[in-house]
Formats: sequence, structure tokens, C-alpha cells
Amino acid sequence: MANLNDLTVSLLDKLSKEIGIKPSKKDKKDYKISKIESAGIEEPRLSQLIQKYYEQKSIPKKTSKDQISELKGRVKLLEEQVKFLMSEISVSKISLVKEDDRDILTVTTDLAEIKKFIKSIISPGESITIDELIEINEIQKIPLITLKHSIYDLIDENVFDVAEGNSRQKIGGKIGLLTRK
Repeated sequence: MANLNDLTVSLLDKLSKEIGIKPSKKDKKDYKISKIESAGIEEPRLSQLIQKYYEQKSIPKKTSKDQISELKGRVKLLEEQVKFLMSEISVSKISLVKEDDRDILTVTTDLAEIKKFIKSIISPGESITIDELIEINEIQKIPLITLKHSIYDLIDENVFDVAEGNSRQKIGGKIGLLTRK
């Protein structure tokens, strides 16, 4: 059988109001219980009230529309993050390393594969703007920082000549056009 300690503070306040005691928000739970017990309520009536409010405690609260929409938003964000991670995995190598008796998962992107792909889509003598490059589906799966490093490597390897070009997106604030040598 339930007792007063099983009730929450808000339910104790409701019970207090029902028996004619004005609850105070400053009072602690123990003090509220002692006030209810010393109110002179007959034992069967008090037990009936305790049971009534105990049953209210076990009824799950309904979720509001705001909570549901917030939850939907959070789920949508998680879905987008999973899509991003899946795209990362498709262009990355995953390895498991043991360190201090723990398994550590590392994700490394293979720059050589990305550079090889970029070289394959641009023939010698052709030019491409950074905007056009970024619009390619396979390139969209590559993190921008990785793409930037790949392009810098290709420039260092004398694969591309660079110009400012007519591109909204620029690498390093200056490189907007790549011309294959």
C-alpha cells in the first residue's frame, strides 16, 4: 500500500489542498507530510486520498505537440548527421587500433584516391571552376577540408595551373579556376 512518501511534492500539494491545508512552495517534502499527518484526517479517508494521488502518479504524462515537434527536429538532425557520416565512410578508410587496452576507431581519408578521381574528370588542357568541381556528386561526399588538401597537393605536384577565375567558391580565397597541365 502506498504512503505519503511515495507521492511527489506536487501531488502532496494537491492532497493538502483537498483536505484544507494551504501548501507553501518553500516547505520541504518532510514538513508537508508531517502537516498532512497532523491534520487530524481519519485513517481510512487519508489512505483513500493517498491511493487516489498515487494512481495519478503512475499515469504517464501526455507529450505536448511542442515536445513532439522538437523530437521530430532532433530525429531529422540525427538523420542528416548519419547521412553525412555514411558519405564520409564511403570515401574514407576505417581502421581499428588497440591503445591502452581500448579499441580506437580511426577514420582516414585516402587523398590519393581523391586526387586520382579529380585528375580523371579533368583532361589535360581543360579548365574547371571550383563551383563546377563542387557540384559533382562524388565530390560532394568529400569533406571540404579534404578536397582543399587534395587540390593543394595536385597544385604542388604541378598537375594544375591556378587562376582566380569566375567562381563564387574559392579555395584559399584566391583559387577559383583549375587548368589541367
